[in-house]
Amino acid sequence: MNETISTLLSRRSIRKYTDQKVSQEDLDLILECGLYAASGGNHQVARFTVIEDPDVLEALNTLVRSEFRKMEPDGNLYWNTAIRSSRNNPNYDFSFHAPVLILATAPAGWPNGMADCAGALQNIQVAAASLGLGACWVNQLHWLTENHALRTYLESLGISHQEEIYGSVVIGHPQLPPPKAPIRKENRITFIRS
Repeated sequence: MNETISTLLSRRSIRKYTDQKVSQEDLDLILECGLYAASGGNHQVARFTVIEDPDVLEALNTLVRSEFRKMEPDGNLYWNTAIRSSRNNPNYDFSFHAPVLILATAPAGWPNGMADCAGALQNIQVAAASLGLGACWVNQLHWLTENHALRTYLESLGISHQEEIYGSVVIGHPQLPPPKAPIRKENRITFIRS
């Protein structure tokens, strides 16, 4: 099987990491793959903030946990899981203790911001998997993109209030081999042919 196809089919979201750091060489290559993702009109507005400092990662996790604990679950919103987890688990860590967190941002209101950042983060996850690393998309910072406390802290890290957080990925060395993929749900493809 083609190596690219094999990586795409075998990549899994990893939620348990070792303490081993990601090499600068691997991280540079992964980020380059993110920069080469397709972007609307080739505007290349997606920007990455790479956090490896354990103190900053812990401060960010503490802030996220605190802000989610202030929220009430609302209907069937996807992020209710994060709200409940932050309340029920004193060790809740949205980054799964990974040594690297990459935030993808684009100018607030940019019409293609979500698509551009999503494509870049997907490239980042596939590149990480191809190097034997684990990665997982984490949306908590996106869900809190308008949260004043979070934005104030992120501004101290160089992320402007004029940027929207469209997603984040954590990267590290997996503690365990990737799990087997669950069976794909049926009836998700429709062909319209002549």
